[in-house]
Amino acid sequence: MLGDAGARRYFRVCLSSGAAAVLVLYPSPIQGADDAFNDFISLHSYLNPILRVPEIYRYDEPGRAMLLEDVGDCSLEARLEGSPQEEIFWAEKVAWELADWLGPLTQAAPSGAFFTRRSFDREKFDFEWSFCKQHFFNGFLGKNPPLWLDRMMDQIHGYLIPRAKYLAHRDFHVRNLMVSGQRPVTIDFQDARLGPPTYDVASILFDAYWNWSDDARQVIVSRVKACLGFSDADFWRELNATALQRNFKALGTFAFQMLNQNKDRYAPALYRTLCHIRSHFERMAHGEGAIQLKHWQKLASERIHRDWPGGLGNIQ
Repeated sequence: MLGDAGARRYFRVCLSSGAAAVLVLYPSPIQGADDAFNDFISLHSYLNPILRVPEIYRYDEPGRAMLLEDVGDCSLEARLEGSPQEEIFWAEKVAWELADWLGPLTQAAPSGAFFTRRSFDREKFDFEWSFCKQHFFNGFLGKNPPLWLDRMMDQIHGYLIPRAKYLAHRDFHVRNLMVSGQRPVTIDFQDARLGPPTYDVASILFDAYWNWSDDARQVIVSRVKACLGFSDADFWRELNATALQRNFKALGTFAFQMLNQNKDRYAPALYRTLCHIRSHFERMAHGEGAIQLKHWQKLASERIHRDWPGGLGNIQ
């Protein structure tokens, strides 16, 4: 089975009952780093009463293996591609799930739970920006980011750090929402941490794998604004900042996967993310940023066509 961008391996297996299940094999934990295996189990028990998540049939901690319910291969991305007329229906489902993350899941988080002890702090933001500079700017584009962008990202980090008080999935997009019947099934949530209230909103609204229509985006925005009690101005001020941080982080990940793992399937996601960032600068009336992004889009397109022919498909 095709897994995510991490080191986990996935296999579809047949149980003695004849039903299918998914066997997940986790790599050995890295000393001093979060343990995705145990984090998944702990978070599963917390999320399960509120969200639809895959059932854990059994797990073997020494063997780093987990047997999960097989929720099928239909991601929300695939469902939307096959049935675009359902977009508003699924936007409403996404909006309600975001409200669960921002509302009951944040408010009921046990004091001292591991996912409340890690957050988007200065160290995390600086790491993600450095990763982007190394792999997207230096590695993929072959240049350094402009000084004004370095200063801007530092200001954005300073603005977002004190706002990191809400439980966030951290990788909330249409490939991490599977479709089972008429409900989304949330997967890949082991990296959850405290973040700004607009973090997951930015992840799904400006998704690297799907372009929501304006009407669908408005459905999501309206529900989240009502949940948070934000004014329109306050909501978009924070969302613009979070979206820039989140999308630049994603550029680093996609560039790393393409350059170090030769995974050309991330080429459309990288290019779509550049389009999102350009739209953020245009929405903010940041002329220099919009001009710079247009140039980077051109460079990225040329690099992809040269090194990964056909990698962009029909995205342009």
